Parts: sequence; C-alpha cells; structure tokens
Amino acid sequence: MKKYTFMALLVVSSFSVFAQTKETKDDGQELIDRFFDLFKGKGYEYALKYAFETNKWINSEGNEMLNISIKLGKNITALGEYIGFEEIKSKSVGSRFRIVSYFVYYQREPLRFTFELYKNNNGWEIWDFQFDSNYDTELEESMRLSTRVEGFR
Repeated sequence: MKKYTFMALLVVSSFSVFAQTKETKDDGQELIDRFFDLFKGKGYEYALKYAFETNKWINSEGNEMLNISIKLGKNITALGEYIGFEEIKSKSVGSRFRIVSYFVYYQREPLRFTFELYKNNNGWEIWDFQFDSNYDTELEESMRLSTRVEGFR
C-alpha cells in the first residue's frame, strides 16, 4: 500500500511542477503571438485587423487601419518572400505598459514592427502598432563607442 501511495504522490507532484512551468507571464505576449500566427497563416490584413480589434478605442474599420494596411502592403510587396521574425528588444514601463520591437525578415531586407501594449482594467490591448525600415542609423549609433571623460582629451 505504501508503494502505491508513494507512486500517487510522485504523479501528483509531477503534475503540479508541470502546471507551474506552463504558467505564462502577464505581459501581453499572447497578443503578439496571436498577431504573428495570423500574419504567417492568413496574411498581414488579418493580423492588423486583429491588432486593432484588441483595442476598443481604435476603429478597426476606420481610415487609420486602412492607411496602415495599404502602406504595409506596399512595403511587403517590394521585399520578396517572407522568412520569419524575431524579437529585437522589449521594455516594460511599470507593470501595465510594454514596448516590443521585432525584425520581420524578408528576402530583400527586414522590416521592424513595434508594438505598444497597455493593460487596462479589462486586460492587455495593442495600444499602438508601427512598422518601419529606417533602423539602420539607429543601429549604427548603438554600435559607436563613446568614451568621453571629463578633463582629458
């Protein structure tokens, strides 16, 4: 009987360890993951529509959504085949605001997608979405060494 009790305890404890490792951080990442699932599976239009629908304060059928969709479509068309994406940087400001940048890779060059996430009383929403390809100057500046010491030249 002791052998079965020990085995039962072992099984129960392994389930609790598994459950603890499956917990997700409360940082809005699931919204970004869903965005990229839609982006890869159904295309950028569906992903953008989803992003704007997470925020009740933005009209997902309005001109703002349409303009971003048109501009993104033109950029994507010129870049060739989609390869994938990866996170560049994430910065949290407090526990309710987070900015995350990704490189989205294409044959020609990557685009940078930046998500601003906000957690209101109802949960996380995509507060803002931007994309650009003007990151080269930023990257060059971040690589420069600046060793300015006061009093020495």
